[in-house]
This record gives sequence, structure tokens and C-alpha cells, in this order.
Amino acid sequence: MRLGGIVDISTKDIPGRSSMVLFTVGCNFKCEFCYNKYLLQPNIGREYEIKEIIDKIATNSLVSGVSITGGEPTLQKDLLDLCKQIQKIDKYISIDTNGSNPDVIIKIVPFINRVAMDLKGPLIPGKLEKIAGVKVELDKILETIKFLNDQKQIDFEIRTTYIGKLLDAADIDEIITFLNNVGFSGNFVLTQYQFLEGVGDEYKKIFSKPEHDILVKLIELYKHKDLFFKIFLRDDVVGYCSINELK
Repeated sequence: MRLGGIVDISTKDIPGRSSMVLFTVGCNFKCEFCYNKYLLQPNIGREYEIKEIIDKIATNSLVSGVSITGGEPTLQKDLLDLCKQIQKIDKYISIDTNGSNPDVIIKIVPFINRVAMDLKGPLIPGKLEKIAGVKVELDKILETIKFLNDQKQIDFEIRTTYIGKLLDAADIDEIITFLNNVGFSGNFVLTQYQFLEGVGDEYKKIFSKPEHDILVKLIELYKHKDLFFKIFLRDDVVGYCSINELK
């Protein structure tokens, strides 16, 4: 497996758990605002044998979970084997994905505990492609959502990063309405975009961090609505917080 980096201990990637984070190389999306763009560069990182990765995890007694992120982990041909081996050492496994490879998700689900899916925007032709920077097969993302929503043993989170230049209140409403209509029963997280060096200086003036009050206004409308799922806000003011706890 090709990895662009490893974080030995993180308390931010899996809610309520300390975890090791594995950053896989490569992605099939080209989001301009991505702060992990370095993972798309040719020859970044190095190849790891599965046994080498497992040894690193097994000897780290400070973590109870493993977060596999990227990039897009489902592009790695040995992802299934890695998940099987991590399960054998009894670690909680979380996968980050853009949802574009349902066939891979279906194969690994018996061996993982959590999926955090980045829904870049509403499933509207043209809109999602503008954000992702490539042509997106909407039916595959929908298939991923519907499949995972039926896996009650999986902790399923869908999150959308809010960037004012790309999304607006109508888009967030479209996403929330869509998720409720399909009976989504996990957690939806509205995430604050924050510029990091990996985004690239040329985008610093294009994409700006939305203020806390703007994010609150976007989701407080749903505080008392009867939804199948819970809504959370993730930003630099409240951390990771349910809308029912927002003031």
C-alpha cells in the first residue's frame, strides 16, 4: 500500500477515540480547496508492506482505532487485505471516502466499523462536478449512501465542507432534504473550511474560512425539524458539536 504519511496518535479523526491515521496516496477527485494536495503528486510517499503497517499499529498501545484517509483510500488495491489484518488485532477501523467506489465499500464493510463520507455538494449534475473538479458518477455516490445506510453495524457519517464560493444555504438545504428523503440515519456534519498550506497559495484569496455565525445560521433552521439523522457542526469555535447544543 502506498502511503503519503502516518500520524501515530490523533484525537480528532475518530470522535471519542485515539487513533493512528494512515494517509493513502492518490484521489480521483480534483477539489481545488483540498488541503492534502501533496498526496496527488507523483512519487509522493512510499510503498508499505501490509505486515509493516500492522506491526506499527499493533505496537502502538496508545491507540484504539485506525483512520484510513487520503487521498481516496478505495483506490488502493490492497485496502481489503489491510482492513482484514487490522480487524485481527482488534482495532476500530474508520475509512474516509468520497463515496465514488461503492464496489470497494461493499467488500470492506464486513471488516470495518465506521465510514466518514465527504459529500462535496448536492447531487446535482454540474454542481458537484464544479466542486470535485472532475466528472462525477452521481449514481455511484447514491449507491454508496444507500448501501451504508442499511448497514446498521457501521457508524456512518456524512460531512460537507462549507465554502462560500462554492456552496450556499440552498445547497445545504438540498443536501439535508435529500438525506432525509432517503432515510439517512447517521450523523451529518457541516464542516468549516480552513485554509491550510496544502491548498496552495494561489487559492488563498479564492476560498475563505466561513465565520462561526454563518455556519450556525445555515443549520439552526433544522434544530427543531423532525429528521431521521442528527446534525453536527465542526469548526474552530465549538470543535465537534451537535446543533442541539449550539447557543
